[in-house]
Amino acid sequence: MVASFGGIEAGKKPPLDAPRPDFGWRLYGKPIRVLHDSSLTLLPTWQRATAALIARYCGDAKAFESCLQCGACTVNCHLAQNDGSLFPRRQMTLLQLGEVEKLVADPRVWLCFNCKDCTSRCPAEAGPGRVMAAIRRIAVERFSVPRLWSRLANQPQGFLYTLLAAGLLLLMAIAIGGSFSPSLTSVGYASMLPHLTLNIFFGALTALVIATAMIGAAQAWRAFTGEALWHAELKRVIKSLGPVVRQIAKHEQFAECQEFPLSRWAHLSLFYGFLVLLVLAGAAAVLIAVGAPYPLAALHPLKLAGNLAAGLITFGSLYFCVERRRTSRRRGENSWFDWALPMGLLLVSVTGVLAEVFRYVNVPALAYPTYFLHLVFVFALFASAANSKFAHAFYRTVALTAEQYKRKPALQFVEVVGRRMIA
Repeated sequence: MVASFGGIEAGKKPPLDAPRPDFGWRLYGKPIRVLHDSSLTLLPTWQRATAALIARYCGDAKAFESCLQCGACTVNCHLAQNDGSLFPRRQMTLLQLGEVEKLVADPRVWLCFNCKDCTSRCPAEAGPGRVMAAIRRIAVERFSVPRLWSRLANQPQGFLYTLLAAGLLLLMAIAIGGSFSPSLTSVGYASMLPHLTLNIFFGALTALVIATAMIGAAQAWRAFTGEALWHAELKRVIKSLGPVVRQIAKHEQFAECQEFPLSRWAHLSLFYGFLVLLVLAGAAAVLIAVGAPYPLAALHPLKLAGNLAAGLITFGSLYFCVERRRTSRRRGENSWFDWALPMGLLLVSVTGVLAEVFRYVNVPALAYPTYFLHLVFVFALFASAANSKFAHAFYRTVALTAEQYKRKPALQFVEVVGRRMIA
């Protein structure tokens, strides 16, 4: 017997333009959504507190309250597994029961890539994808340290404060180890901020971000598995990490997204573009340390690779900015938390390319201010890496690895029992 929900056969996704199924919940001939008069709702205190929490991170409390538990989200989700987990319907149920802490500690929440296929087909317009994104945002704040900085970093004023702090710190670095009178005959950024000062400045920032990210990852691992990371079996962790790395490297889950068909390529562009730039930054630091000629020539292989990576980041960032603008106009789903990362990456890539162009054409009046802005945007991006949507990169990795880690002993137990029964 094939299961179906509202005429939709399980395992078969309806076309994107298919009409939403009518599940028959009506009052006086009108579909039931949410009672607009809050005085008529009989929600207990804990459920109202959960609704307020989701409203703060989701932007719409109705997304939490209007879920009818019809199961359409599970039918339309290509990540839903045939293991009885009923993802994401089970998570929506836990949310309505006020089990926010269970959801924060649920690694399955990170299975969702927010492709919005379930949201676009939800008959109650509950927005399950939007709710899963809100839960992940709550989880980022719970795991990240310091928690106060996580809340501030994900607000527009926090971004402005970060830019101001970055500008002041860079001015201090220039005053201590650089010069406010750089070369005007031939643009040389090292004449304003020497390489040694720059490497120390961003090296200290990178070390701080890595330390906070590791603390957050350890807290997430404890929540997902119930044990401390340093008590985990290293061999099992490495084996569990292997398939996760392959999955992330291919981004195969995005290939089935119908709401945003180019999202896989946009994510791949951002992922590999940023990865290449990180590697090139490390390579540049090594070249400078050994005394190799720097900056590199325009046709140097490393320079060409950097420009290609910047182009990939620009494409991916622009795509997500356009799509977020479109969905924001249509459903009002996006918050600053969603905008901050693509906007930050776009500002970093564009100012980086412009600084390179102004240096080649030798226009000091434009080159030095653009380079300074580029460093400010890089600082802002890295400073909030462990506390913003950027943190999805390693929290999702930890969550998927934890799922594999917990699954291994269960599979081994089943195999042992099976062999004994056969024997």
